[in-house]
Amino acid sequence: MKKTITYLVIISMLIPQISLATEFNPNYIISDETLQNKDAMNLTDIQVFLQEKNSTLTNFVTEYQDGQNRQASYIIYNSAQQYNINPKYLLVKLQKEQSLITETNPSQKQLDWATGFGVCDDCSKDDSNIQDYKGFANQVESAALVIRSYYNKVNSQNWIKRAGQTYIIDGESVTPANNATAFLYTYTPHLHGNENFWTIWQTWFEQSYPDGTLAKTKDDPTIYLIQNGQKRKFDNMTSLLTRFDTKLIVTVPQSELDKLEYGNNIKLPNYAIVKDGSDYYLLDNEYKRKFDSYDVVRQIGYNPDEVIEVANTDLADYTTGQAISLEEKNVTGRIVKLKNSESLYYIKGNTYSPILDKNTAKINFPTLEIETVDSSEFANLTSINPVIPKNGSLIGIEGNPNIYVMENGKKRHITDEKAFNTYGYNWNNIVWIDFYAGLIIPDGEALQLVEQIDNLDVVTTSSTPTL
Repeated sequence: MKKTITYLVIISMLIPQISLATEFNPNYIISDETLQNKDAMNLTDIQVFLQEKNSTLTNFVTEYQDGQNRQASYIIYNSAQQYNINPKYLLVKLQKEQSLITETNPSQKQLDWATGFGVCDDCSKDDSNIQDYKGFANQVESAALVIRSYYNKVNSQNWIKRAGQTYIIDGESVTPANNATAFLYTYTPHLHGNENFWTIWQTWFEQSYPDGTLAKTKDDPTIYLIQNGQKRKFDNMTSLLTRFDTKLIVTVPQSELDKLEYGNNIKLPNYAIVKDGSDYYLLDNEYKRKFDSYDVVRQIGYNPDEVIEVANTDLADYTTGQAISLEEKNVTGRIVKLKNSESLYYIKGNTYSPILDKNTAKINFPTLEIETVDSSEFANLTSINPVIPKNGSLIGIEGNPNIYVMENGKKRHITDEKAFNTYGYNWNNIVWIDFYAGLIIPDGEALQLVEQIDNLDVVTTSSTPTL
């Protein structure tokens, strides 16, 4: 049977698709921590972002507050640093208010009122009272400054919207869950305008690639694991090879990595024995499992030369797992099958899990050989959930034309061939599993292409923000 990805029906192809984790929630748009993360992008990150968007602002230069002619990226970065505001916020404001990131030929008026600061719905841009805010540099700086002023004055100025209060916005009740959301409504008191902000933010700066993706860019060989909204760099090939199949590395745009904050580097091999002070641990995927004593390490058969000394900070990302005693067998796991049966099981510690498909075994445990055992091996073992393909795996299911990527225990349908290719996946990496094995894996959100954000409706402020 020819295995292909199911194409969307014709009518759905007429509807723009946006890959968003959730629907717009008017009560929660962005967190306070995110809005105030001034170090989310450095100067180079901002310049690369503008270049990748083919933005006119890439080479735009204008006079800055220091009297020097400065690039747009410098103005954005410096304003963010000066007022402790996320530069991503300023980039989104530039797009939402005047489409300046994607506009190929912006007018002088668009540049002069770049973030919509000081211009109300019914105001004339020629009003003499707002001319001090005119100009690209003034607009960017004012957009950062006013948010900082909201934080500074929220407890003393009642006109600043705040968390927990209910407001009528465009005829609907909105109760901001935090001050960041409230401040966005203070700046732009419109539902549609703030939904535009959220849509652009989600498209540009929220994680697009599934957890478990191995990613690099075309200009940099550095490999990252995408995990929980972070990019985690592999410090060495051993730490990579003991966890993943390098065939699954995809090449992504630099802007996709720029969306993600840096997580702690992955520097230690999986199943390494490490020593932290007087304590010994086995690194077991995301867990650190403490040995009851060094005698346990020695009697299990580990060589002292294999022990790696680490600092406590090196283990910060590991969750504390079940301790290892002399009584425990199968410390790093085994794949077994019963005599006169083709059924596979994964035994680890005092538990066993059915493996419903031989290809799932190859995906998750590529270095383990299948052992043939009798039923006595299962004495005193507890059965737990079946093994399913690990994060980042590309799977197809026999009898089903769809292709999926695994993420956090769910299979995410890749909606069409264009999406598959755009995400950088390789057709040769698809592993086909048994129909019944695929049936037990719950469905996650479909993985589809993000709609290009070009010219969303501009919604300006209805009153002049106060600094």
